[in-house]
Amino acid sequence: MTTELRKEGSYDEDGYSAAAREDTSVRGVLSPSDWGSTFGESVFNAGGGADSTVVARQNTPSEANKDESNKNKNSPKVSSKRSSWKLFQWWSDFVSRASRSATSLLNQHSPNLNDILDGNEENPLAAVDERRRVEPSIPEDNDEVFALLEEVAMLKKRIEEMENEANNKANTSSTLHLESATNIPTIAPIQMLQPDQISRYSRQLLLNDGFGVSGQKQLLSSSILVVGAGGIGSTVLLYLAAAGVGHITVVDYDCVEMTNLHRQIIHKDSNASKGVNGSTLGMNKALSAKQAMLDLNPSISCTALDVMITGENALELVSKHDVVVDACDNPRTRYLLNDACILGGKTLVSGSAMGTEGQLTVYNYQSQTSETETKKQSACYRCLYPKQVVSEGCKSCSDNGVLGPVPGIIGTLQAVEAIKVVTGIGNVMHDRLMMYDSQDCSFLNIKKPPPKRNCAVCSSVATIKSMKDSAESLEQVRGPSVCVLPVSDGLSPNQNISCDDYNAVLEEGKPHVLLDVRVTRQFEMCSLDGSVNLPLEELVSKLEQVEKLSNGELPVYCLCRRGIASAEAVKILQKAKDDDSAKGIHSVYNISGGLNSWVANVDSSFPSY
Repeated sequence: MTTELRKEGSYDEDGYSAAAREDTSVRGVLSPSDWGSTFGESVFNAGGGADSTVVARQNTPSEANKDESNKNKNSPKVSSKRSSWKLFQWWSDFVSRASRSATSLLNQHSPNLNDILDGNEENPLAAVDERRRVEPSIPEDNDEVFALLEEVAMLKKRIEEMENEANNKANTSSTLHLESATNIPTIAPIQMLQPDQISRYSRQLLLNDGFGVSGQKQLLSSSILVVGAGGIGSTVLLYLAAAGVGHITVVDYDCVEMTNLHRQIIHKDSNASKGVNGSTLGMNKALSAKQAMLDLNPSISCTALDVMITGENALELVSKHDVVVDACDNPRTRYLLNDACILGGKTLVSGSAMGTEGQLTVYNYQSQTSETETKKQSACYRCLYPKQVVSEGCKSCSDNGVLGPVPGIIGTLQAVEAIKVVTGIGNVMHDRLMMYDSQDCSFLNIKKPPPKRNCAVCSSVATIKSMKDSAESLEQVRGPSVCVLPVSDGLSPNQNISCDDYNAVLEEGKPHVLLDVRVTRQFEMCSLDGSVNLPLEELVSKLEQVEKLSNGELPVYCLCRRGIASAEAVKILQKAKDDDSAKGIHSVYNISGGLNSWVANVDSSFPSY
């Protein structure tokens, strides 16, 4: 057996030693000029028996002095984005195979040297020198073995350094940031599917209903705006990302809370399975959603916007996308998106969910009636709801609750409709309103009326011709996600007490009655010790019960979730007391802010919902 090591000045233009060039028994060794085309592939055969000739491929000092063009020629060529990681993988592969080759040599001389290759020595280079001194069984003319050991030891050290560098870069690149609307890219049409895309989307490509390669290319070339990353938006975003939509912009100005997680599955509490804290609690929802989408499909691009949809930004955002998905939870945003899509000529896929029910439809979808003409075939959101609701607290999921899978089902169906709009497959439900009831698992399709002839935005006599007009028409519109100024509760100042003041009553042990006026299902979820549940709607009919509790001596403190229902309870009890219909009531107080304030100011461990 012979071991050929490169000597200074003994290499041809491909980097082979003369002996190696002549020796046809050299197996699995590639010249440096081949590195670019075989990057990441095996460079040593798995063999390495007694008849093998091993050629060390690392450059010697003389080779490092070659001119720059040769250096560039002989260097592995990889993209800057993944160079560190790929280089690390390549060297790992090389060193692993070199180690096996060296092991086959060492086994013939001294098995004790193998622990150097196995990484069991803290200082492998010093260990090599020490073994060279104490191993008389190894002939001096086999110094090549020790040279190979030194080479492997140094390479292993370099691999460790490169691995740390790659991990640091990966951690840095995974740190996502919120962006602005100016960062939304223009997606170039996809001309040909790449091999990895064919593999990833193969189950869609196999569809025989008109999707195929053309449908996938349309998806990859499309951009979709999704407003809302909550219960509905979660499944919309995940399925659009998985399907291969080229660019997704997600808009949400809210932050992830624990109460979101039972239905907003795109966010997470932790990533304990990977041994790291991957919680997105407290993170902006758009940013959390972007992180989840890129984890699922890193080949797409995403933009996360922490903004509220307004008359100033709606049309700009809509115009930069092919399709808009409304996954929000307030009427004002729905009107703004509808108007922006009408003015910008974009299709709007709209969905909503509450309690155990949900609904879905598509607005402003324009089908091709001829080669030169398109026709809008259905009513817009303003056609269906011309009168905006003025509300000081529209019911939301936090008020009425929601069954987790329900918004997920609606979001999944919205993703399907968005894909159909982009690819042109199937019948888009622009002319129907679908209603889903999870109680009996029923889907009801209602035919939508034709567009209103006097619609404020989509008719020939429209009065809304700009987003400024749209915003002005919505000045009185409120919704569950829009802040509303508190209305005076009509109580005298001394009848409102803070949670801190009530906590002082508890700490001093003063006798009193704590009346919880929330509905029974909320009271069963959580309650303060010693409280008595009497729902507000039952209060008038059960005044005698309150009189018995107070007995003309004990003050009554009314409590609810936010301090609103409890204020109404105080009014009812005070009126009964003043009318002499409830003489047994001593005095009545409202605990301002309710249990929400209790959690924020007194006991953070109390359940928040």
